[in-house]
Amino acid sequence: MKWRVIYSILWLLTLIAYSVPWARTSENVFIGWNFTMPFSITYLIGLLIGLIVLAIKWKPVEATILAGILEFLGIAGAYVGIGAGAIIGALAREEMTSEWGIGLAFLVVLIYTVLGAIAGKKMIVKEQTK
Repeated sequence: MKWRVIYSILWLLTLIAYSVPWARTSENVFIGWNFTMPFSITYLIGLLIGLIVLAIKWKPVEATILAGILEFLGIAGAYVGIGAGAIIGALAREEMTSEWGIGLAFLVVLIYTVLGAIAGKKMIVKEQTK
């Protein structure tokens, strides 16, 4: 039970990191959800895989590592989106910059991928010994 709570907290942190500012223009602030199509859709898929692991404990180690990789790809995609936005913004005399949230998301996903896989393995080991 303890490892499931730890996994839940890690997953919740990845969700929170997706919901904080990732980029800004002079008028708008963009959170991870604003980049979903097409740039960070893999982050959302990773969140869903993590939720499946949390709900039914389906292959927790492999699925958590896969979710982490997909979330990293989503962050990379968001950087591509920020770059495209900066180019388009320069043409329209708007400045687009990345915000602290995308860095936070990177760190949280790194922690989630490593510690989540460990917690997932411990969840299964604890159940097998009962």
